[in-house]
Amino acid sequence: MKKNLFLAGLITSSIAFSQNTQLRNDAGAPTTTNGFYEANTPVNYPFGASNWWHLLDVRHSNPNNNYGMQFAGSFFDQDLYFRKTNNSSSQPWRKAVLEATPGKVKIGVNDLTASDANLRIFQNENTFIEVVNSLGRLQIAKSSCNGCFATEALPGDVVIRNLGNSHNILFSMPNNNNDGTSYIGINDGTNNTWVKFFNNATARFNGKIFAKEVEVKANVWADYVFKKDYKLKTLEEVEKHIAEKGHLPNIPSAGEVIEKGINVAEMDAKLLEKIEELTLYSIDQNKRLQSQSEEINELKRQVQLLISNRK
Repeated sequence: MKKNLFLAGLITSSIAFSQNTQLRNDAGAPTTTNGFYEANTPVNYPFGASNWWHLLDVRHSNPNNNYGMQFAGSFFDQDLYFRKTNNSSSQPWRKAVLEATPGKVKIGVNDLTASDANLRIFQNENTFIEVVNSLGRLQIAKSSCNGCFATEALPGDVVIRNLGNSHNILFSMPNNNNDGTSYIGINDGTNNTWVKFFNNATARFNGKIFAKEVEVKANVWADYVFKKDYKLKTLEEVEKHIAEKGHLPNIPSAGEVIEKGINVAEMDAKLLEKIEELTLYSIDQNKRLQSQSEEINELKRQVQLLISNRK
């Protein structure tokens, strides 16, 4: 569509400015009047551009203002280039972005892969795009080699990185209703594995986690077992609870865990509670064994004394 409009513009311009049409192979410094020129090798023509067709030189109506725009079309590859002249033949040419089909834009040459993308950017090796401001640049890159754009990148990997004053990358959820209806998620569709971060300060993960180190914050810990006012159940009471409930006191049943899951920090505290209770039981049993050992030794001494007296 845009190419057709450009060609129509060139034709219209050639008619309107036929008195200025001439051959200018340099197509460099602009003239003081509008003109429609033929040019094979414009000054500073872009790399890869060849066999130029026509050049349209748009001037200001004031002959004293020698600034303007130049447009040029390549005959064989049908690309459109333009530049601000700024009264200089050394200004760089820029390639105009044209629609491949209505509503679809393709950037890059020699891209033979069929695609239905509305916007497609092609480069044979290490393609990347950037969003830039005065503080740095965000890159989205397609790696073509080991270590390209990231140390662990492999050929074909996509790398997103922030270069500049900050290297942070934030995924933000604008929904601040704290209702759990919005989330940021990452999904493995093949295995239905996902992680979701919800807008109510919770995260959910469906899959295995392999980690070198995990830190869990806890609001309570089980050292209360060692306080003097802690009521330690007797072993008989524990035995009775197990017989009736099928699990240890203050520990959820298998059914509850399957239905509701567990809080890791709370469960660690409960398990520590049982360990500390076992420690108290062991200390008590050790005291009893020591007392019984002393009693046995005393009985042995008395028996030996009786035997000696009878002799």
